[in-house]
Order: sequence, then structure tokens, then C-alpha cells
Amino acid sequence: MLLATSIGMPASSVMAQGAPVAPAFEGAITIRLSARTPQGMRTEQAEYLVRDGSVRVNVGGARGMAVLAAAGEQKLHLLMPAQRSYTELPMTASALLEAAGAPPADAQITRTGRTETVAGLSCEHVMVSRGTSSTDVCLTRELGRYVNPLDAMSGGNLPVWQQALAAEGFPLKVTMSDGGVPFQVLTVERRVLPRDLFAVPLDYTRTQPPRRR
Repeated sequence: MLLATSIGMPASSVMAQGAPVAPAFEGAITIRLSARTPQGMRTEQAEYLVRDGSVRVNVGGARGMAVLAAAGEQKLHLLMPAQRSYTELPMTASALLEAAGAPPADAQITRTGRTETVAGLSCEHVMVSRGTSSTDVCLTRELGRYVNPLDAMSGGNLPVWQQALAAEGFPLKVTMSDGGVPFQVLTVERRVLPRDLFAVPLDYTRTQPPRRR
């Protein structure tokens, strides 16, 4: 799945020397995700909702799915609105909603001091290098820390830049060494969100999670 491998959470402390990450953000963030596939470039959008430490990610439009990570719970809920059903999954891939650990030992992190405005917010470009590859991540502190329940569906196979930096702020734009942009925030809307968006609807039927091959 493109989404499960393109966006993520965890770790690091390279930017901790600067100003602290901004306090809690509430609202909706639209993210464009791109990946090269055997069929060519694939692009889709995710709606990332945040309230009181809980996160909901909507993907695939009206017939898509939503993944919920509620603050304080060590489990995820995968909602299928078209079937009015849900699946409960264990929390995996880097202890979502918990403090992040150290970045990979072989990752080199360089703060460039260069800033850019993306989706109306200022972000700082930070380079993450490992071996011969490097990734430019533009981080903002205005949205708090990046926590994404879709990470738990990636099997823990997260890109190095996610492991190294995302806990220090919210990535607004990620640029690979070949010029590709797999992740970019398109819009940010601060608004009050209904609490029930972050809970399983009472009329949904619970189903068994799909078996991994």
C-alpha cells in the first residue's frame, strides 16, 4: 500500500536543541503522497485529523478507509465506512503516541538553516543522509509532533528520514536525492473537530483483521 509506506512517525533529537515543538494543534491537514510503481508514478491524498493527541487518517475518499489512533490506547482501529465495519489492530511500528527513541546510528543529520514556506507555514530544511542516499525534510514546529497510525500498517519498514526526524516536528515537504517528492502538505486548516470523529461509530460491525501473507 502506497500510504502505509509513504508516511510515518518516529524519532530523534537533532532539533531538540532549538525551540520546543509547538503545543497541540487541532484541525485538518491534507497531504499528497507520491510513489513510483511498476505502472508508473502513483499519487493520492490523505486527510490527517488531529484533536487532543488523537489522530485520524482518511484515505481513498468516500469508499476508502480511516485509521484511528486514540491517545492513551495501545491499539488502532481500521474503519471501512462503505461496509460500516471496523477492525481492531495492535499498536505496532514504533510505539505510536509515545516518546520517540534515537535515530539510526548510521544516519547523518544536518540542519541547513534554510527555510521555506509550505502550505502557509514556515519550515526548516534538514538533510538526512545514510550511505549514498540523502533526503531533504522541511520541518515545522507549528503543527506539533508527527504521529501517523498508518505507520503501524507498514510492518515497521519506515524510511530513515521518518525514524530520524519526524518526532521533532511535522514534515511539510520531503525531497529525495533524485528530486522526487513523496510527501508534501497541501493545506492546513485549524478548526475544532467533533470528538466522535476519533471513535468507532456505535453502528459499525467488528470484523477480523486480514491475514498477512
